[in-house]
Amino acid sequence: MAFIAVATILFEAVGQSSPRPAPVRANFYRPAAFDDRDVKTALSFAMADRQKKSRSQNAVSLLKVLSVERQASKGDNFRLCLSVSRRGRPDTARAVVHRDQKRQWSVTLWAWGACGK
Repeated sequence: MAFIAVATILFEAVGQSSPRPAPVRANFYRPAAFDDRDVKTALSFAMADRQKKSRSQNAVSLLKVLSVERQASKGDNFRLCLSVSRRGRPDTARAVVHRDQKRQWSVTLWAWGACGK
């Protein structure tokens, strides 16, 4: 306790307040559970959307979910890092799926190879 009092006095002596922890930022992506119901829905929506855009059921298939993150922002954003088979070749994709406050889903990003290894 003596150290804290001395540190506070030293900071006040040079015209600064005592150090405070950095504030927690609200709208950052945080890791999410793979088995979360909303994550599963976001994943299904992203894959269905990609298959619809590629006009083929076999053009893209999911191999593995590498990571999932969730962000609360006027609804929810789900950032998925996926290992996929793209026309028979392995690839990665970063997908961001948004669920608005009315619970409507949309894919806001699909980027090939964006996850790295």
